[in-house]
Amino acid sequence: MPFSARYSPELNAVETVFSGIVNEVDIEAELHENHRLSEKFRTSYYLVNFTDADLRLSITYIYSLPALCDRIGKRRPIRIALVNDNDQNQELVDFYKLVSQNRGWNIETFSTPGDAASWLLA
Repeated sequence: MPFSARYSPELNAVETVFSGIVNEVDIEAELHENHRLSEKFRTSYYLVNFTDADLRLSITYIYSLPALCDRIGKRRPIRIALVNDNDQNQELVDFYKLVSQNRGWNIETFSTPGDAASWLLA
């Protein structure tokens, strides 16, 4: 899998780091793993780092992601910090942020994990 996910007690968040080519199957696997971890540790905070990833996702798929998360049973309120310092991914990451915010999610993008962590802790 092109991601690693773990619970961070310092942030009370599930942290995921993607690397390499990432497709829709990988994203769904990550969503299920994050859901498992968030249920186990009773959190709805996420820090997701796409900087080292090569996202191969369609706009249609990204548009459907918030609904997929709802079907999986993501806990509310959700707070997601997206980290991306990769110009190749920026358009897709920004679109996901917009779609998610339109669904009422608290989501922001950052260029460093430190800035993302600070926002989650604020």
